[in-house]
Amino acid sequence: MKTRLVLMVLLIGALSACSSFRETGVSEDGSVRQIMTEHTEEIEIPADPERVVLLRPMDAGNASLLGGNVAGVTDVVKGTRLAEEVLEEDVAYLEHGDIEALKALDPDLIITFTPDEHLFEYQEIAPTVQINYSTAAFSPFRDRLYLAHLYNLGVILNKQEEAEALGDEWLEETTRLQREVGGLTMDRKALVLVEGPDSYYIYGRHSAFGTEAVYDVLGFQMDEDLEEALEDGPVEVSIEDLDGYEADHVFVNTRQQDDGLDTEIARVMGIDEENVIMQDYDDYRLNDLISIEMQAEDIIERIKP
Repeated sequence: MKTRLVLMVLLIGALSACSSFRETGVSEDGSVRQIMTEHTEEIEIPADPERVVLLRPMDAGNASLLGGNVAGVTDVVKGTRLAEEVLEEDVAYLEHGDIEALKALDPDLIITFTPDEHLFEYQEIAPTVQINYSTAAFSPFRDRLYLAHLYNLGVILNKQEEAEALGDEWLEETTRLQREVGGLTMDRKALVLVEGPDSYYIYGRHSAFGTEAVYDVLGFQMDEDLEEALEDGPVEVSIEDLDGYEADHVFVNTRQQDDGLDTEIARVMGIDEENVIMQDYDDYRLNDLISIEMQAEDIIERIKP
């Protein structure tokens, strides 16, 4: 039995070493760090990058929290509250695939999503780190995907301790927010609906578009059948399909706020129209910690009696 236990511990340690973002070495002069990514590849990156380009939407706000030296971010965040209230004025906004604009920024580190078809072109410009959206294995915040991403970015930017401290502080803040909403969300079910090109999509617990604020921070529940259906990803629906799901509140991410959609959803689902909360698509698609806090505070104000 003891031998089996030792083997299990060693196996867990080996998996942790292979599967998590972590530093694996530093050059003699301290200018270069080597990190292990979730893809079990070791990458050499600047120890203190001075011109970072972030091609994932969630990294823009998180890098700001961590004090990263950001030269450019994805244009997905352009025009959002995050960009207007948080990001530096000289930060460039990049369209995905605009390699010439990326080169012009002269980055010393590029962080992108996976898969990204331009990866090899990026690597010719600067060291490039890819991150899976769903990554959370062995993170100290693995049960909260958005905090796992903050932590992983901290590892990459050589600000791991700062990221862990921010995550711990946020968990305390989450407790305060949950006390504030109290009975407004207790045993109340919610559905997060996102506008698509020709239909709508119901999103799960860790999918951006306000889902982290709705389910994790504020403590709304989800229809059990719906949660099972969402295990394979977002569920595509028409408005008339919504009568098959149970919810007390519906949060709708849309670019058109005044088209009568809230009235139609309330009718189909048999709920009060005031419980259909229309949300700005671009602001709520972001899943960095700053945006999630903004989203949670906004939702609280809108569900208060």
